[in-house]
Amino acid sequence: MNVCVNLEKSEIEGLESVAEGRASAVSAPVTSRLLDMGLIQPCDENGHGMKTLQLTPKGLSFIRSSDQ
Repeated sequence: MNVCVNLEKSEIEGLESVAEGRASAVSAPVTSRLLDMGLIQPCDENGHGMKTLQLTPKGLSFIRSSDQ
């Protein structure tokens, strides 16, 4: 999958945080923008009342392409 997305530094950091399982560290505005771009999606509640997000295939492609 070829992903062409321009992200701000805060959005890249937010995407990395979600990839590392630290979704609660991502601010609400950044979360909203990443959701709108289709890079992350909400998960089922984990039972602890914490924000749970995961990368979409598009978000995962972005992370992989930025590692190269």
